[in-house]
Amino acid sequence: MSGVTLEAKGLVAGLAIGDKSMLPSDLTDNMKVVSLTHLTAVSGANCAIVIGVLYLVLGRAPIERWARVVFSLAALSLYVLLVGPQPSVLRAALMAALILFSNLLGRSSSGNQVLALSVIILLIADPWLATNFGFQLSVLATFGILELAPRLAQRISNRVPSWLAVAVSVSVSAQLLCLPVLLELQSGISTYSLPANLLAEPLVAPITVLGILACVFAPILPSFASLLTWLASIGAWLIIRLADFFANSPAATLSWPAGLAGSLMAAVLVVLCVILVRTDRARVRNQVTILLVAIIAIALGNFGVKFLRGNDWPASDWAIISCDVGQGDATLIRSAGHIALIDVGRKPTPIRNCLNHLNIKHIDLLVLTHFDLDHVGGLDGALAGTSVESAMITSFHDERPAAAITWRKLSSHAKVLYSAETNMEGSLGNFRWKVLSPHRGAPEAEDSNDGSVTMLFESRNVDVLTLADLGEKGQMRLAAESSGWLGTGFGGVPLVVKVSHHGSADQYPELYESLHPSVALISVGAGNHYGHPTARTLKLLNYIGASTYRTDLDGAIAVSAAPEGLRVNLEGHG
Repeated sequence: MSGVTLEAKGLVAGLAIGDKSMLPSDLTDNMKVVSLTHLTAVSGANCAIVIGVLYLVLGRAPIERWARVVFSLAALSLYVLLVGPQPSVLRAALMAALILFSNLLGRSSSGNQVLALSVIILLIADPWLATNFGFQLSVLATFGILELAPRLAQRISNRVPSWLAVAVSVSVSAQLLCLPVLLELQSGISTYSLPANLLAEPLVAPITVLGILACVFAPILPSFASLLTWLASIGAWLIIRLADFFANSPAATLSWPAGLAGSLMAAVLVVLCVILVRTDRARVRNQVTILLVAIIAIALGNFGVKFLRGNDWPASDWAIISCDVGQGDATLIRSAGHIALIDVGRKPTPIRNCLNHLNIKHIDLLVLTHFDLDHVGGLDGALAGTSVESAMITSFHDERPAAAITWRKLSSHAKVLYSAETNMEGSLGNFRWKVLSPHRGAPEAEDSNDGSVTMLFESRNVDVLTLADLGEKGQMRLAAESSGWLGTGFGGVPLVVKVSHHGSADQYPELYESLHPSVALISVGAGNHYGHPTARTLKLLNYIGASTYRTDLDGAIAVSAAPEGLRVNLEGHG
């Protein structure tokens, strides 16, 4: 298999046969931001393309109708076996089979009736499909295309060319019906989903057909199959460029109210839009329009607050920032134009967005505290377009693949790479930093969290302690060795603590009490299933008088230091 780029080759494999193993995480993140995720794997649309092309070809062959149906069903079965029984594929394949049987019997069939029957059959066979997001999105998108798109196309066809009216109606209808479910999977509404899908969809059919033909010819004519995949990868490369452009455009995601209120608003919005498109009664349309304007105004107001905050964030004199990378860590420290980045989160896109927003192109010190994916998974995003002077990793021996992958990437990107050990020291602008743990080779560590790198940054205006994911036992060791780094305290200089392990309960209260931090930063993902931060840790921080900020509620957090004290500037979630 060949392609114009590795990413394009991976997207061809994903689109044609459902193999997502070659898709890099930053690409899948970009596709998610612009609602093109359905193009990273086989979906119901691919099934429709395959069966449609085959039936069209067979329709020109001098064979009976029953033979066309049999051949089509056989090819459909082979395709499902090739790509795997994914929920959206099963839905599309069953619908296609029912339509073919109806055609064989000489009877007409309604799309909605076929969809309903397919859903009933699949849910009887596997009731758990009802909880599968892929199945829900597939059914809702299909229902929107069947029920809403024709009427919407009719309404706008007098304003735009008919081909454009159909394309816009199909894309809008599918995305509109899927909105309530999509909001469970992402934090807001994709601003550029409509233009991204309109430009990408014409490329899907050629990529799918060429990819399938390559699979057919691979055993007998591998060179020809390679040529086909290369041709398909041209279209895939264009889709990747589209996703990258729109995902990195300003305000790529419109904020939407979270929680039950947000879900109810989305459901009401969908219902009102369907009524508006389908009804011809002027009074009803006017009433529905008023309600729609009210809901959209609330949503835009929510986005406007976030946009204004984002433009005002951070303060120009920031010294410490907790980037909002979801359930993971990414802490920036700045002094005299020098930058340290401690951990990079789980996904490339959030840390890339944070660095881009701050216009950071060079990192003087990159520290990856340990090799859990929520600390190193976003490394590609941090390295993209950024130069690294020195990089530091834990000296804890970790046999997981992430450790070897991280080491290889840093070796080729950073000018200097070394393992952290206790009492290692250096400078960052006006900061002096010291490694507090682990010791050389981390003989004291019981696991990767216990062997994570903890550091102290000291300056005249603020000190910063980053505790990575160090648990209570490790924190007890820090306390026992505190004479070497804490001494008699911080001499009146305010202390900012990056709270360990996203605010888990695994903390040593006596250490926090002795530190008495002015500000506690918790880097944590909204609605995470770990229960972070825990009530125990929040109660502890409140007890010692720390001002506590958390990225799940406050967005990215910036701390500025001046002789008169600390100022905290929140990006906010709207």
